[in-house]
Amino acid sequence: MLRYFILFGGLICGFALVPAAGQSWLPVQQTHERPAVQPLSRPAEPTVIRHEKNATAFFVDDAGHMLTARHAADDCARIVVLKEGRAVAAHLVALSPRFDIALIKVPKTLGLSAVFPRSVTASVNDMVFAAAYDTLPGMMVRGGTLANATVVSSFGGSEAGYLVIDSNVTFGASGAPVLDSRGLVEGVISRRTMVNRVLTVGAAEAKAFLVGNGVHVEEDDRPQMAGGGSRANRAASISARVTCLQN
Repeated sequence: MLRYFILFGGLICGFALVPAAGQSWLPVQQTHERPAVQPLSRPAEPTVIRHEKNATAFFVDDAGHMLTARHAADDCARIVVLKEGRAVAAHLVALSPRFDIALIKVPKTLGLSAVFPRSVTASVNDMVFAAAYDTLPGMMVRGGTLANATVVSSFGGSEAGYLVIDSNVTFGASGAPVLDSRGLVEGVISRRTMVNRVLTVGAAEAKAFLVGNGVHVEEDDRPQMAGGGSRANRAASISARVTCLQN
């Protein structure tokens, strides 16, 4: 399988080519019997997966609901969630009509579910953490990471509703949670607009989307991890890789 990465308009997804499956044919037996009546409709052709998009998603309740980027879950023949060696089929529940977020679901939550801030949210110059799921194991081996990004001022306009961070996140980070010092989700990674300038859907907008789709949102302003705890470990406990297989 040939894997490659392309940055489309700042979207942070990985791609890989998947070869089409071969076809087999069976010989037709000659017979003098009267042929059976055959329907004229064309049989459905098997679905051929031609490439995939890899991103990140995270659990938002104990029922298997997950948030990810809309561009990571749209136009998929199949969606697969991978976490700690397990692969689970997921289905699309909803796409946000306004923001770059999507709701998907697997049969059950793997690990922990995220907690959103109830009222106290991130401010400019706050240190936060954001990373693609596939990069988290390496961070934890090196002792974990407290913070790797900074909240910066929004330009307003098209950035309204987004939390803007200065971050070097790369391919596969779309849909990843942005965690504050308490381990609370402050945003969902969407796309890069400039070098190290990354837009993330804000916590308020993400919560409204979830509530609008019948998902119970867990909120708290208390820390969900020890003061000196690694946010990489917290992110790994609530996140997973999401793969969108496309025709």
